[in-house]
Amino acid sequence: MKNIEFSDSQLKEARLYYSEEKIRLEGKLDYVVGMIVKLGGSVRVPSIKSSMVTAKGLKPKKRGPKSIWGEFILKRLRARNVPMSYIEIIDDAMSIHEISSEKMSTARASILNSAFRLRTVHGKIETVGRKGKKEKLIVLTKWLQEDGELKPDYAKAFKKIQGGKPATVDMSAVPVSPYEE
Repeated sequence: MKNIEFSDSQLKEARLYYSEEKIRLEGKLDYVVGMIVKLGGSVRVPSIKSSMVTAKGLKPKKRGPKSIWGEFILKRLRARNVPMSYIEIIDDAMSIHEISSEKMSTARASILNSAFRLRTVHGKIETVGRKGKKEKLIVLTKWLQEDGELKPDYAKAFKKIQGGKPATVDMSAVPVSPYEE
């Protein structure tokens, strides 16, 4: 077999061309699969392991450290053992972790992001509010009964905080965590 020599610019052009070609062909394939499904056909998806190489041809780096805020939210709810508002959790985080006021917006965004993930991906928390009111309180999913009502002790705490009866949570919409505990 012959060895072919390429200059750096030729290699760069070739990589760019084949990367664009791959993206173009994958787009066409996605369109074809979509049309087959729309027409009522079924498509067998091959179980090809995702490429372990980045677009630059390098081994991908590991994901960075996980956020501490998801575990913090769960610990605060367990420690207080009452429904909490987002503001209370953020205030607790600011004081416990001694976060300066300049970094409050970053911490707030991280906490809200983690709470969203706990609610929509892991199904560990839910938000419960009163009908007609905007503010909601965060509760652990295990504080809810099968019918979506808060357990009596937590309902009393909710009433004390919000001044009314909590709305029922749709338990069919609570996700099951795809990850092992």
